Amino acid sequence: MMPVKPICLLFYCLSLTLSASVYAATNSSPESTMKNIEVINNSIIQSPNDKREYQVIRLANQLEVLLISDPDLKNSAASLSVPIGSMHNPDSQLGLAHYLEHMLFLGSKRYPVINEYSKFMSQNGGYTNAYTAQDVTVYGFEVNDSAFGEALDRLGDVMSEPLLDEQYAEKERHTVNAENETYVDNDMRKLYALQRYSLNPEHPMARFSTGNLETLVDKPNSNLQEELTAFFRAHYSANNMKVALISPRPIKDMQTIAAKFLTQIPNNNATTPEIMTPLVTDQQLALEVQMKPTVDLKLLQVNFLIPSVKDEYMYQPGGYISRLLGSDHKGGLSDYLQKQGLAESVSAGFYAAQSEQYSQFSMTFKLTSKGLTQQDTVLASLFAYIQLIKDKGINQLQYSEQKKSLDNYFQFLPKQASFQYVMSLSANMQKYPLQDLLSYSFRLDGFKPKLIAQLITYLTPENSRVFVVSPDASVNKNIPFYKGQYAQHKIKSSRLQQWSRSAQNIQLQMTLPVRNEWLPEDLSLVQEEKSKQAISLVKESGLSVWIKQSQLNQPKGAYKLQLNNDLNDRSPAARIKINLLLDVLQKQLAELSFVTQEAGLGFSISSNDGLLISTSGYSDKQGELLLTLLSYLDSMEIDQQSLTLAKQELIRRLKNQSKMKAMDLGLDGFRKVVRSPSWSNETLLKAVEPVTADDLKQLIKQILSQSSVRLLALGNFSAVDVLQLTAQLKVKVKIQPNAFYTVQRLHADPEQGALNFVRQSELEDDALASVYLMADQDPTSQAKAELLNKLLKPAFYDQIRTQEQLTYSPFTASIEVDKSVGFGLFTQSPTIGSAALYGRFQAFLESFKTVLANTTESEFEEIKKAHIANYLAKSSNLSTEFSYLIGEWMSNKDKIDTKSQHIELLQSVTLKQVQEYYTRLFFDKSAAQQIIVQVKGKKFSEEAPLSLTPEVAISSVEQLNTAPK
Repeated sequence: MMPVKPICLLFYCLSLTLSASVYAATNSSPESTMKNIEVINNSIIQSPNDKREYQVIRLANQLEVLLISDPDLKNSAASLSVPIGSMHNPDSQLGLAHYLEHMLFLGSKRYPVINEYSKFMSQNGGYTNAYTAQDVTVYGFEVNDSAFGEALDRLGDVMSEPLLDEQYAEKERHTVNAENETYVDNDMRKLYALQRYSLNPEHPMARFSTGNLETLVDKPNSNLQEELTAFFRAHYSANNMKVALISPRPIKDMQTIAAKFLTQIPNNNATTPEIMTPLVTDQQLALEVQMKPTVDLKLLQVNFLIPSVKDEYMYQPGGYISRLLGSDHKGGLSDYLQKQGLAESVSAGFYAAQSEQYSQFSMTFKLTSKGLTQQDTVLASLFAYIQLIKDKGINQLQYSEQKKSLDNYFQFLPKQASFQYVMSLSANMQKYPLQDLLSYSFRLDGFKPKLIAQLITYLTPENSRVFVVSPDASVNKNIPFYKGQYAQHKIKSSRLQQWSRSAQNIQLQMTLPVRNEWLPEDLSLVQEEKSKQAISLVKESGLSVWIKQSQLNQPKGAYKLQLNNDLNDRSPAARIKINLLLDVLQKQLAELSFVTQEAGLGFSISSNDGLLISTSGYSDKQGELLLTLLSYLDSMEIDQQSLTLAKQELIRRLKNQSKMKAMDLGLDGFRKVVRSPSWSNETLLKAVEPVTADDLKQLIKQILSQSSVRLLALGNFSAVDVLQLTAQLKVKVKIQPNAFYTVQRLHADPEQGALNFVRQSELEDDALASVYLMADQDPTSQAKAELLNKLLKPAFYDQIRTQEQLTYSPFTASIEVDKSVGFGLFTQSPTIGSAALYGRFQAFLESFKTVLANTTESEFEEIKKAHIANYLAKSSNLSTEFSYLIGEWMSNKDKIDTKSQHIELLQSVTLKQVQEYYTRLFFDKSAAQQIIVQVKGKKFSEEAPLSLTPEVAISSVEQLNTAPK
């Protein structure tokens, strides 16, 4: 089964602040709280790269709390998990666990105002989130450390005495329903549902889990409110909860704060229901399920359920097998199928904790049109490679390669962002021993060939569960609670036997991976440069080289090489050629990508003002990797089969765009409007077929001979390293002394009126993007827009989602368009059409005038302080350390290390400036140009789209094109 992703966002909602008297009443003395703490683990296995302090304590209410002290942080974060999820829903109220997750944060005894919890987090530089999976529900927040105690008190009160107020029940039922409606036509959600529906019908996982207006409703002998309350009381107990906290505070202080605010959660001595029903019986094995997708999608997925090996994580037997099955090496399963023209890609997954009794292997094949007609060959190839592993693949070499990769990764394990870190840790506290919480996925304590051999005996045709997603699928049933159809049947034994017979011949054409030459050998740190700022090493006509070292003291780095040119923007045919080239290149580099990733390296090649090659990971062989990629590009061959498959894939993507999620279609439309040149999908589709292999070879020559060069080196590199690499680049690329090219972006012209782009969707919902782009800018524009967003975002979310129930996911954002700053309001709605949405947006902006006018200086300063604290926080990994600088470099700015200057601008902005900015942005038509993107779905197809006066109605983005600079 597919991994469960978070399905709720519970943040940015209106509340009132906590009064000092109520807050003080919750406090008790440190002496009394410390008596209620038992230290139960001080020896969690850590990466040598991890200098944080860890401790697990048990409070008087039997709540286990993981404490993580990290002095480098500015914010604190917390997460609480409950070992209860969708599989524990009563049959009478499917979706109840998810519905409870929503209802919890609509007020608690001491914080009774609706959505007060979420607004508190937002106003203190943070946010909150939650999700419901099959076996666990996880809650979390991040907040400025100065507000950590109060935030924990709010969480504790929610888990102690939530109001579960019936007056909000109807609204939250509609919110849960809107969330479900957002995904009813999502093909991957439908596939995941069918994976569950096709399990043993006696198992609770084989049911609808999200909830909607049909399932969450009063029924004979089942009152929703009563069942909600009973579900909370039965399952939400301190003794079965797990909490993870991370903070810059010392462990002792964290003990105090945890005891003070989390001991209030009552211990009801709850027990987690034990589900002994088997996930599958013989009836659910050797099963095929076919599904007709909404978009043009061709997938074949094969799942194998096996007895659980979750407790054998220290030997990684499932990871050993899935590593070989998913390898892209020459002679591997993926390589064989791609050469036969049967598959675009192959991926392997292993889920050790599928349930208490089962683990699962999952193989996913992205099929070509040819592969769709030869599914039995694909399946026979899978079993051929499984047999090869059985016969020859369980050996010391493969174990050693797996161990080196895991050991290296754990030795230099990068820090995760605090919020994601505690969310994952609190969930894993329900599954793994405390000492191995950080290391369970990296431990490899020894080679266990018998365990691996035993495990692979379950990967047989008779034990397979096959899922086929195809536009040609033969279907006869509606998918319960989703839009779409499917069919399922047992696979005939004669077909199973044929897979095994065919596998014998195919196996002769397959090989196992060899030794990985990309594993790092030198993990030393280079000498530190004197400057802490980014340094311009080379600034010549047509050549720019920058370097900045990391402050994290890790043997890692990143290169970004841009072969800068306007080749991609000259015509629709040019845009198509670069897309086809990238697709062919990605497939030909699949083996290199696999082995470098296993060695702790990564790379990507994309189109951005020319060709952008990015590498990252261990610095040891990264320069060599960059040069290898250039050499490959220079010498690559393009055969007709590769080009044909690339064309089929590109045509599929372009045709599928009208079937993408409405909001995604709206955001894509906005990008097209502000970028010049842009072309419609219809125009681009016409340019696909004429492209030849010679055209792509000519494009490669042009890239290597008509480009200027920009290089950015980040991390564990010296200036000497980078200059030597630059000299080698000059040999491989004929650098042109051209001015650096950047794509042209829209400049606001308020006199034109609004730009109004209407797009048609083949799905149900409408969506609206309403963006205001200022015509004139000053140095503080971006800072004012960011701070305005901190004030406006929670109020917009509360009004549109919670109060008016128009949508599940409204959001706002400040947006940079070239050197201009815009501000956008966005949402997708199953409830009203785009014109009506615009009316509600305008009503909100009018009402928010009063809210903003009544904002006090002290409130504003607190919000500003919390926002700046996020900028000042010490980075936890290379990605966060350099993200701001990379953004400046990608924008081709003359100065690319200006975060400190931006912080100074944020500090200088006053509340009055933000208020004036708001008025000019939204209500002065001479100051800003509005960009409207409407997505019209089937549900509201009879409604006329929004029309504004004055406006420029955009029938095609091509009417906005201007010549490249």
